[in-house]
Amino acid sequence: MDKKIPEIILNTMFEYDGFGCFCAKDIENVAPDEPPKTTLKLYNDMSKTLRFAYSAKTGLNLTGKAGGVIEQNILGKILALPNGNIDKHIEFFETYGFLLPLSCDEFESVDAVTLLEVVNRIKATIRLMNAIGKKNYKKMLIHATYLLYSPVMHINTTEVQYETCRHKFSTLLENYNYFPDLGSVPEVFVKGTYSVQDTMIGEKNPIDIEFYNAVRSGADTKVPGSKDSRFKHIMAMYTGCQDEDEETRTLIDFYYHFQTEVSVIEDVCFNSIKLYSHTDETTFSDNIKLALVRIARIVVAEEINHNIQGIHPKYDGSKLTATWQVDTLIQAIYFSIFYMKAGVEIYKECENPNCKRDKYFLVKTTRGNKRYCCEQCRGAASSQRHRNRNI
Repeated sequence: MDKKIPEIILNTMFEYDGFGCFCAKDIENVAPDEPPKTTLKLYNDMSKTLRFAYSAKTGLNLTGKAGGVIEQNILGKILALPNGNIDKHIEFFETYGFLLPLSCDEFESVDAVTLLEVVNRIKATIRLMNAIGKKNYKKMLIHATYLLYSPVMHINTTEVQYETCRHKFSTLLENYNYFPDLGSVPEVFVKGTYSVQDTMIGEKNPIDIEFYNAVRSGADTKVPGSKDSRFKHIMAMYTGCQDEDEETRTLIDFYYHFQTEVSVIEDVCFNSIKLYSHTDETTFSDNIKLALVRIARIVVAEEINHNIQGIHPKYDGSKLTATWQVDTLIQAIYFSIFYMKAGVEIYKECENPNCKRDKYFLVKTTRGNKRYCCEQCRGAASSQRHRNRNI
């Protein structure tokens, strides 16, 4: 553990007390030609007490009881965890504690793939906040779509049952496939179209009935990927879910327009999206960009609200002060994201390729030209450039 930094005393907005944990890997060969299954076995190390505190200027930090910082920038350390590297995740949990309460006298079992996905959702939420602040429309699309299209993940311990955010849109996308027969609708009979009240254009949008019927039946269309099952569900939702709440309807309308005007979404992974037609951000219309900002804000809000719903205010009578009751590390992490100011603060990646400190660091957008997490990294990168020029 790094030495305490006594000169920094936090004016905290909330605190969380937890424990370090012990973690071991169980690797099971399930069947031939299948990858082995990795299960983590964890329990609380009660001898290692931890306190975290959030400060408006420095984010979530590991602190001492007197408020001095021991280690800064916990969210930056989460962002820096290598994707898919379970060993580095284990190091993080053993140092800073597990996301959820654990037993102190028996092992808790957690599937490694599930845990990696839960951490990826944390990263995606932070990166989506960054993308909103920087108006990076491609990254808004990637991170929002990942959070909406990915399955709900569950982690159960003896003390708590946790599941990732279950967006209403996501539930509809997975299950809604009702295509009504519109042949008897007068507009269809007279004009060959069916009009849908649309939040993106602010008026009714006429859909060509031949295109609707082709998607419904799985026939060929001029839109690559129109046979994709999720796109078919989007078409069904667009025409059938007209009484949904405004935010869910906004999400439905955006994904209908994006996939009929730009490209149908083929696959979504953490940090990337695959489309049936090659495209880039320069092809996004102004309406698509404006709608992307709206849907990104909706997704961020739903992710954060889901994960902080157990936090509640608490009054300390001995100190006559108000506090927040934060019960888990994952609550503390999302509460830290809650306090981030989109458009004012962003997490940047240190441009020193050999950074050993805070690879991702919190910075004001007014200091958008800051390229390194610290003076040491700036100096190291400068020295490396100098050496490269003299080779």
